Amino acid sequence: MLDDKAQLHTLEGVAAATVMLLVIVYALDSTAMTPLTSSTANVHAETELQVLGQDILSALDYAEPGYNSKLKNDVLNWSGSTYIWTASNYSQLYIGQVNKSNNLDNNLTKILNATFVRQGIAHNVVLTFLVLNADNTTSPSPPTYLIYNGDPSDNAVIISRKIVLQSSDNINPVNPIKNIDNSTNLYNIVDVKLILWRM
Repeated sequence: MLDDKAQLHTLEGVAAATVMLLVIVYALDSTAMTPLTSSTANVHAETELQVLGQDILSALDYAEPGYNSKLKNDVLNWSGSTYIWTASNYSQLYIGQVNKSNNLDNNLTKILNATFVRQGIAHNVVLTFLVLNADNTTSPSPPTYLIYNGDPSDNAVIISRKIVLQSSDNINPVNPIKNIDNSTNLYNIVDVKLILWRM
């Protein structure tokens, strides 16, 4: 017994498969035109970096009553040098040369290494503090790099935290941050900026 409709069923199956294939191709092509493009992805990535940076600075700036925060201790112990990541350590950058014998190992670098370096997130740490002028007024210092890893991209995010230093704090003698008011216990105010971007 022969089935005269077999060829018709085969032809219908091929036509249905072709229609399905065209639907899939159309769906893939139209996805590139929807709002789910790189700009939306960049906003999402920037938001993630912003939250991560805020969490890190908040954790470092937390202190029990009567104690300094880890971030404040790092600022107090800073020697004024700039450091760069050299694939294994944060080494001193001195007159355009990397001094691998002078490495920075503090609370800040430990957490930056554990989070940003391992995730491939580029980062700079910039300090700005008050400078006492000749007429006894104060002005912000030029931005000074504590950690420098290159120029940030256009999609970089900046997270900032202010640290108040007191005259009673144990400040590194070579620290470039100077006392702005000898009449009170206020020593200086430091703005710590964490700049993050994906490479």
